[in-house]
Amino acid sequence: MLEALQQHTLTRLAHNERFRNDGIATLRCRIAEKTGESKTESFETRLDVSGLELKTRISEISGIPMENLRVIAAGHIIVDSEKACQQGVKQNCQLLAIRMQIPGGAERNQEYKQQQLARTRRGAELLANLDEADAEDGPFLQIADHRGNPIKIPAQEKKALMTAMTLHEKGRSLLKHGDHSGALVLLLEADQDFRTCGSELISVVDNYAVLCLDVVWCYVALRCLDALPDARERLTLATQALDKCYGVNLERLFSLKGSSGREQALYLRLHLLQGIIAFHQGTISEAREQLNKAGTLMNLLTVDEEKLSELVALGFSEQESRLGLRACGGNMEQAGAHIMHRREEKQAQQQREHAERRQARRVRKYGRTAGGHWVDRVQHTRLTVMGFTPRSAAEALRQSDNNLDRALQVLQEQPELLELRDESTSAAITEEQIMQVVSMGFGHNIAAEALNRCSGIVEQAIDVLVAHGGFLPLHHNLSSSSSSSTDPSPTGTNHKIW
Repeated sequence: MLEALQQHTLTRLAHNERFRNDGIATLRCRIAEKTGESKTESFETRLDVSGLELKTRISEISGIPMENLRVIAAGHIIVDSEKACQQGVKQNCQLLAIRMQIPGGAERNQEYKQQQLARTRRGAELLANLDEADAEDGPFLQIADHRGNPIKIPAQEKKALMTAMTLHEKGRSLLKHGDHSGALVLLLEADQDFRTCGSELISVVDNYAVLCLDVVWCYVALRCLDALPDARERLTLATQALDKCYGVNLERLFSLKGSSGREQALYLRLHLLQGIIAFHQGTISEAREQLNKAGTLMNLLTVDEEKLSELVALGFSEQESRLGLRACGGNMEQAGAHIMHRREEKQAQQQREHAERRQARRVRKYGRTAGGHWVDRVQHTRLTVMGFTPRSAAEALRQSDNNLDRALQVLQEQPELLELRDESTSAAITEEQIMQVVSMGFGHNIAAEALNRCSGIVEQAIDVLVAHGGFLPLHHNLSSSSSSSTDPSPTGTNHKIW
């Protein structure tokens, strides 16, 4: 053993001497197969070669065709166009070569192989660009907080975040099937998109922290010891992200949700990975501390199988029963109540989302503004709450390019717009819609009139009545409508129908 260590040291010194004198670096490449087997090969190269030249050399050594090859260095996928030294490749560093699996029959299709990852990214971007008005029944991605409420963010950041989240989910799917090498490629692609998002946005959601944990999990599964520095850095980022998202002692999470079962499972993974990385880096005391924390959380999150069976027998699914018991510290009665509460919250959230999408589609029928944008749903609702008819509000927003103040000015300058009504509005009103408004405490007649004013949109009709204390503003009186947005008190320009 001692002789082997001495020989390794002498060889390393010789490699370093050659690098200083001739600029020829010695690299080690770990070749990972999907079967879990791997081997390490050493080779020499200059560091100013392109990523394509480096990959070509590794392809020759590993026997992996170029179109199937992905090379990872320092936590980043090597790209063809940049120099190796600009992508974290250094003297004596270890690279990871991964063989991407191609479905049977596609091995001969070079274009398919080269564009496989690009297609996955394009699919993610298409989902990110999907508008909520077009997605009632189809796939729809929405960024939400811990309570399921949508988060409003700039369009560009939303696209980057949704693309990252889609790639992340694709990677997690491969991870669940044991394809750690394929998962790692997609996870690192997702990491690039996450890094384009603002830090404030990432602090609101835990997705980036989970991504970091998944990347390190792949490193451990693939036994990438040379990736230990990157793994340590990612675990530090994950810790910081979780603390910002949930609070240092989960105090923010408890104030929002009142429980922390799922989130404590994330901390379990975090402490476990921190312990493994610390062990391989030789800090045994830290490894012992982190693994003890993981063990404590494991005992805390382990549910009683008998209680789990009883909840399942009551009609709850195994997953929600397990999460409920974790959230309530194993108390079965509280877990049942917790599950029912979560179901009600989820149902209410789904109803809100469906209502918003229906309203967005209704607004779409009014077309685009002068600037080429769709009529803004929020601004349209504000104008209808002020007492303008939906069609009048839409026309004003079209002319003003969704500027609310300018829209009010347009309505004042063009009084003929105040008389615009949607065609066949009355015929579209049903008794069921009227009763939905009546159930909120309004009279039958005023509910019907409000629905007529709002083209049968129940949510808008209720908003108008609530904003004006149960009265309907006269839609042709602009001054009273404008003031009603700040003062909903009934005036002489309003009338009430009971």
